[in-house]
Amino acid sequence: MSSRFLKSNGLLDPGHMMRTLGIHSIPTLDINEPSEFRHTRLIAVDSGPMAVELGFATDGVELTCAGATANDLDQLEAAVRAWLDLDTDLSGMQESFSPDPVLGPLVEARPWLRLVGYLNGFEAAATTILGQQVTLAAGRTFGGRFLSAYGSEGPGGLRIFPTPEAVVSRGTEVLRETIGLTKTRAGTLFLMAEGFAAKDFAGTSGIPLDRSELLALRGVGPWTADYLQMRGRSDPDAFVPGDLVARRALDRISEREAAALASSWAPYRSYAMVHLWAADSMGGTPA
Repeated sequence: MSSRFLKSNGLLDPGHMMRTLGIHSIPTLDINEPSEFRHTRLIAVDSGPMAVELGFATDGVELTCAGATANDLDQLEAAVRAWLDLDTDLSGMQESFSPDPVLGPLVEARPWLRLVGYLNGFEAAATTILGQQVTLAAGRTFGGRFLSAYGSEGPGGLRIFPTPEAVVSRGTEVLRETIGLTKTRAGTLFLMAEGFAAKDFAGTSGIPLDRSELLALRGVGPWTADYLQMRGRSDPDAFVPGDLVARRALDRISEREAAALASSWAPYRSYAMVHLWAADSMGGTPA
């Protein structure tokens, strides 16, 4: 068993990390064990997908992977650091938000919240579409069906997230019937898969479609484009003014008012979203 401790730049909030990963967890894609501060999932490296166990502490993450070579560990470390935002120095954000009447108290209470992204750009896009306008539980159910129907077997009893090509090859109707989606939602996911496939997406992190290309897809609106900019691209200065949970944390202000307020939070607007989501006591879309 090979392992490596990934020390973070500053501290972590393991509880927030586990909650964020947990509410997006999909059966057979990953294993989330919050009481143990442990999360397991497949990560792709040059030698193939590897089952990686992550143990969270306040100063970093213990990465463990059976059979990993030194080169594998280097690639795994790079992927995990980017995914979990381990290298970001949060002091600039903390100083910037400290005098703010809204964010100052939130950051003082939980100063080490990080911007958790995605390992796979198509995973970010597909699961976001599957979770549109449904509960988190329903989104995970759709995600599990999608993974079962279109994914492939990997090590450790886990499955590899579907490729865009796997979706495109079987058509919209099969997607709708297999996952149990509405015709509109299935069409949006299919168009997204087509867009990724056309860009020769290779399963890496990132979103190959720019904002205008995303918004040109039927069923993709500003919320989805903004959310993917934030979490799919790990942009530290994205904001999702249409997000109902964030606006609820801001005393239910309008979308326009939220966008105007957030302008003063640049260049850390994504971290403002993270703190607003974490502060919302009613749940919903978390960071």
